[in-house]
Amino acid sequence: MKENITISDVAAQAGVSKATISRYLNGKYNHMSEKTKKKIELVIAELDYRPSKQAQQLKSKKSSLIGIIVADIENLYSSYLIKAVQEVCLDKGYQMIIMSTDNSLEEEQRALVQLLDQNVEGILLQPVATQLESFSLLTETNIPVVLLDRSLNTFKWTTVRSNNYGITKQLGELIAEKGYEKIVHVTEPLDNLSVRLERYEAMKHKAMEHGMEIEIVEIRKNEQRVANYLQQHTLDKKMAFFAANGNALYEVIATLQKENIQFPEQCGVCGYDDWFWAELITPGITTIHQDSLKIGKRSAEILYEIIAGEQIEEQIEIPSQLHIRGSL
Repeated sequence: MKENITISDVAAQAGVSKATISRYLNGKYNHMSEKTKKKIELVIAELDYRPSKQAQQLKSKKSSLIGIIVADIENLYSSYLIKAVQEVCLDKGYQMIIMSTDNSLEEEQRALVQLLDQNVEGILLQPVATQLESFSLLTETNIPVVLLDRSLNTFKWTTVRSNNYGITKQLGELIAEKGYEKIVHVTEPLDNLSVRLERYEAMKHKAMEHGMEIEIVEIRKNEQRVANYLQQHTLDKKMAFFAANGNALYEVIATLQKENIQFPEQCGVCGYDDWFWAELITPGITTIHQDSLKIGKRSAEILYEIIAGEQIEEQIEIPSQLHIRGSL
C-alpha cells in the first residue's frame, strides 16, 4: 500500500472529486447523499487516510494551539495552574505551549513574540507587572487574552484570580486575635505587582486597625534576607512572620528551623500557599489555600469561550480558604 495517502488517492478510489472529499472532511455534507458519504467513509478506513493537520490549519487559519505564560515555572502554584489548563486543552482538542518568564519583563516580551510567531489562538498570561510594556503586540493582533491571578492597571482583559485582599485581611484579623504586636511581612519584591501589593496593603490595613507594628522583608533568590533580619532584630514571642507566598514561607520556615527557633513558642508563623508540607511540619503551619486548579481551569475555559467569539470582560475571584493550624 502507498505510504503517503493523499486526498487525491481517496477521491480517485471513491470516484468523487477532491472538493467532495474536502467537504466531507470539514463536516460540510448536508447536501451529500448517504450513499456518497458511506462510500467515502469506507475508502478512508480502507486506505487508513489521516488528513494533514498542517493543511487543515492553513485552510482554517486555526492552529489549535494556545500559549500559557507563567511567572515562575519552579513555583508549585504555577505547576498546578499548568496542570489544570492542560486538562481543559485535552478536552478541547488543543495543545499548549508553556513559557516561563522568571518574573522578567524582558523574558515576558520574548515569550509573547514567540507565541505570536507560533500562531497561537489565545494566550493565558500571568503578567510580571501591573503595566505590561509589550501589550501593544497583543492589542495590535487582537488575540484573545485571559490573565492568571494578576491584574493590570491599563487593560481590561478578563482576569481569574484569588480574593487576595479579603483573605489576607482575614488572616491579619486572626494574628491580632492571637495577641501579636508585630507582623514581619516577608515577600518577594513588590515591584508594582498587583498580587504582592494587595497582600501587603491588606496586612498593613489590619496592622494599623489593631495598632500592630508591621515591617517588610523583601526576599530574593540566593540571598538570606530572613536570616539577616533575625541577626539584626531581637526575636519576640509577640512577633508573627507572615510569608506572602510559598517561596517566602519556605524561606521563613527553613531559616527558623536552622536557627532552632520554635514556633509558636518564640514567634508566630503563617503564610500563603498551602503546600503539602504545611500540615506535616510540627505543629502545622497556618496558611491561606489558593485553589490554583480551579483558577487554571476557569481561565482556560473562558479563553476558549473568547476564541469561539464570546465577548467576555470580567474580574473573576476564586475564593481562598484559611487553614488554621498550630503555628500561630
